[in-house]
Order: sequence, then structure tokens, then C-alpha cells
Amino acid sequence: MEFGPDGTLIEYAIGRGDAPEARPAGRWDASGRLDRSSGGTGQIVKSEPDRLEITWQN
Repeated sequence: MEFGPDGTLIEYAIGRGDAPEARPAGRWDASGRLDRSSGGTGQIVKSEPDRLEITWQN
């Protein structure tokens, strides 16, 4: 998952040959709210240098 400075959200899915494939996935804001383009929302629960916890709702 990649968070762009402009509020864009990109998710990486397994693509051809098991290589990661970037897919535009939605938007995020400074409150930790995530909105997926495909539907559903999420909230960042905890953020550490090596771990990100997100609660997803459909």
C-alpha cells in the first residue's frame, strides 16, 4: 500500500508472474480515513515504523 502526498491511495496486488502490480485504489486523509475506489472504507488504527493496522468496512 502506498500513500501519496496528494491524498491518493495505491494498493499492490499480485500480478502476472507473481510481480506486484500497482492499482489505483482510492483516497486517504490526515484523520486516517481510507476510501477505496471499489467501495468500502477503512480507518488506520495503529501506525508504527514497521507495521500499519487498518480496520476495513465494506
